Amino acid sequence: MTDNASVSMRKVVQYATPELMHRATAARFLLEVSDRLAEGPRVDVALTGGTDGTAVLKAIAESPLHDAVDWSRVHLWWGDERFVAADSSERNAQQARQAWFGKIVDDGLMSASHVHEMPADTRTAEEIAAASDEEDVALLNRAAAEYDKELVYELGARPKLDIAMFGVGPDGHFASLFPDFPEIRIDDPLKRVVGISHSPKLPPLRLTLTSPFIRRSDRVWMLAGAEGKAEAVAGALSGVNNPHVPSSFAAGEQETLWLITKASAKLL
Repeated sequence: MTDNASVSMRKVVQYATPELMHRATAARFLLEVSDRLAEGPRVDVALTGGTDGTAVLKAIAESPLHDAVDWSRVHLWWGDERFVAADSSERNAQQARQAWFGKIVDDGLMSASHVHEMPADTRTAEEIAAASDEEDVALLNRAAAEYDKELVYELGARPKLDIAMFGVGPDGHFASLFPDFPEIRIDDPLKRVVGISHSPKLPPLRLTLTSPFIRRSDRVWMLAGAEGKAEAVAGALSGVNNPHVPSSFAAGEQETLWLITKASAKLL
């Protein structure tokens, strides 16, 4: 796998508290989107879930910079998603809708067609319980192919994102790329979206962008606010492309930012 560290050196920005990190990341996001809209017709960003990701989205909604952005030219994607019912509170998209973008869609500032959620599980509870592992994998593969098709339709034969944000798990995972899972070792640039059928973190069925596709993004921002993520942060920043610490694969073609706190940086 190409080492993006040679293209874009990782930069670490440390904040005193998670709250300050969330507000600063929100401001950084809004300014970057505004700058890109001044240079081109649209901006495509991948959102993340989790404690830090949701807190950043809430800070975006509350920022005085929010109303300066032309949201009609912004498209939202997701780095990963729980493969559950579309209206499940476990969905990253549902959490993001409640924290932020639902209001701008309702207010007519962003078209609903610009919200590119990953496919949801449309089966009944009985059908899910009765499904075999093979059936789950086949369904995830079809869902991954559907999202890949949407990426290509919207962004061309060689799609890429402008900004991709990710939280870091205490185990070092990012997106739904978990330690030592085969998906973190994918090196095919045409393999952009894959299913995860036995996630160590519930729910077990998930969809995720792959490392090669994430690394095509212009800017990749990694978020880690809690002290419990200190070991993961230290492990990721101690090297690159370590399958035991998947977040060490995170990189962007123009910028790779680690936005962390004094607590999560304590082992650096």
